Amino acid sequence: MRSIVNCIYSHSCNHPNKTAIIASDRIVDYYKLWKLISGVAILLKKQGVNKGDRVIVEASHTVEFLACCYSIHLVGAIHVPVEKGAPLDRIQEISKDINPKLILNGEHPLSLLGVSIDELIENTVDYLEFPEEQSLQEILYTTGTTGKSKGVMITHYAQMNMCESQNAILNYNSNNVWLIPTPMNHAAGLRKTHMSMVKGSTVLLMDGFKNLKLFFENINKYNVTSLYLPPSAVHYVLMLASKELAKLDSQLDFLYSSSSALPGGDKEKLIELLPHVRKFDAYGGSEVGAVCYIDYNSVHKEIGCVGKANPGVDIFIVDEDYKPIHATKNNPGIIAIRSNTVTAGYWGEPELTAQTIQNGIIYMTDLGYIDDEGYLYLVGRRDDVINIGGLKVAPTEVEDIALRFDKIADCACVPYDDKAFGRVLKMFVVMKKGEIFNIEEIVSYLETKLEAYKLPKYVECISEIPKTYNGKIDRKKLIVL
Repeated sequence: MRSIVNCIYSHSCNHPNKTAIIASDRIVDYYKLWKLISGVAILLKKQGVNKGDRVIVEASHTVEFLACCYSIHLVGAIHVPVEKGAPLDRIQEISKDINPKLILNGEHPLSLLGVSIDELIENTVDYLEFPEEQSLQEILYTTGTTGKSKGVMITHYAQMNMCESQNAILNYNSNNVWLIPTPMNHAAGLRKTHMSMVKGSTVLLMDGFKNLKLFFENINKYNVTSLYLPPSAVHYVLMLASKELAKLDSQLDFLYSSSSALPGGDKEKLIELLPHVRKFDAYGGSEVGAVCYIDYNSVHKEIGCVGKANPGVDIFIVDEDYKPIHATKNNPGIIAIRSNTVTAGYWGEPELTAQTIQNGIIYMTDLGYIDDEGYLYLVGRRDDVINIGGLKVAPTEVEDIALRFDKIADCACVPYDDKAFGRVLKMFVVMKKGEIFNIEEIVSYLETKLEAYKLPKYVECISEIPKTYNGKIDRKKLIVL
């Protein structure tokens, strides 16, 4: 039976002294990690946690959190992570949805079980009843930025397929050290950790990347070879520490981005700064994992290209009736995916599950097209693409152009219903430190780069673009401004 915890146990036997996790609370090798997982599993069983039960855990960048996560897997229960510092009403909302057997929240969830990490490492005996592949492993709740938050159900089978496929595509090996600074309740950060545990490599967990001094100190101290940074983080690091990043050209194996399309301007800067580092942009989602990759250091395509489908993955484009079509840049369609990584559905949402997943195919919330060479281009989310006078405008395309203007630090586009002109595009911009907002200057720049119908009718300067905890633009908040 394949599972992440089975892999961890195997590594604890074959490479017990290999460092598994470097975190803020401690560093553990695979032997100690397995001891922790086994110990917490025994405690969970004593608490009455059984196969199929749901356990909510407040996610953090700690060994303690991961010990809880994997022990839940081990007993055959379902791990339900919530964001660090999640407000009580958020936990209550999810609890009402899933009826958890246990809630482990706070900075030290093990204290709720009456034990410490040190006690577990010293006194634990192995717990060796591994989960079944087809049983549910995790329920990952979406942020709800485009509607009601949904619980994405992932089986051990799908999770292992994600890990093995992506490790093979990345040529990820057991000697890599992967720095992961993104939220651990979100698929992006959590699954990179899962991938590392399957391979038997090392993960370095950091709570965010705003402390750039510590960020680079840790990269050098622990000889980090792989970085995971969502596009918003890439942009932040490039603006404030591009010289420091360039020093890593001989150290890094690869830099990986996902969650949303990486702006073309930032790709160009990364290629210039890190010419010898493999640089991956990926496409996928909580429901299916990363199913498409491009190493844009070696393959140069137009803006929006996210690569070709992974081996064993079928990606095609459909219309609103889910019928296959030949889509183009100006007439994109819905991205459809057939893969052995597809979600088991949405918890408590049978109608949504039946609408989204049919005959093993998942129909994504994104629009795109595929070129003659088989490369997928991401246009944007269905709900984000704006209809301007019958023509579709992807806000990400306009944002990508605007971010190339050397005085703009960040930006976002949303639809705006104007009484005189109807549906138009509105852009919010954040100016770089010391730069003065000049609307005429910005519009003049955009006019040289974009077709007339893609030009924002209104441009407004604000102090910060609202983002979700995983770095995506929170357009709902901007629309009401």
